[in-house]
Amino acid sequence: MSIIEGFAIGLGMVIFVGPVFFLLLNSSFQSGTKAGIAVALGIIASDIVCVLLCYYGLSSIFNVEQNQFWIGVVGATIVLILGVNYLIKKANIQPKTTIDSRGVKAFFLKGFSVNFFNPFVFAIWIGIFNYGQHKYPTTPSLIGFLGFVLLGILATDLSKVFLSKKLKRFISVERLTVFFRITGVVLILFAIRLIYMVW
Repeated sequence: MSIIEGFAIGLGMVIFVGPVFFLLLNSSFQSGTKAGIAVALGIIASDIVCVLLCYYGLSSIFNVEQNQFWIGVVGATIVLILGVNYLIKKANIQPKTTIDSRGVKAFFLKGFSVNFFNPFVFAIWIGIFNYGQHKYPTTPSLIGFLGFVLLGILATDLSKVFLSKKLKRFISVERLTVFFRITGVVLILFAIRLIYMVW
């Protein structure tokens, strides 16, 4: 039961639309499936770190108000820079886009940093971990629960990447430009909201 519930919760995380959602879609549209997968892997890697922090009792670091503030500042700065970048970025659609290993690492780091330095992500994982601890007190069942939450999240992120690949044929340079501008504004608003919440 723990793995079924965990996977269902992971899939349910699709309802959260944050900065990583727009980063994931834009990376896939602009640079192809490989870039989108790299972002998705960066996101799940940061989630794994969050789970490990909770598992080893280090989530208390996040509960310190001063730490929350600085994590929020770093996260807001990263999201703000990305937002400004999308506001001025020139749309370019290529039938086949090849990125090298350096490019893959860059997209991975983008996914990791935008997700990891978002205090709301920590808050969600603390809630999920506490729920899992109370409902599944044995170590194997708890690990199974958390593992399948992560698997569900990865499945939803990868589905977004492959869905964007299907939609790419309907995307023109003009439409992609508009999408970039909207993404830029949304990310900047996320950054402002983040600063406001931790101030």
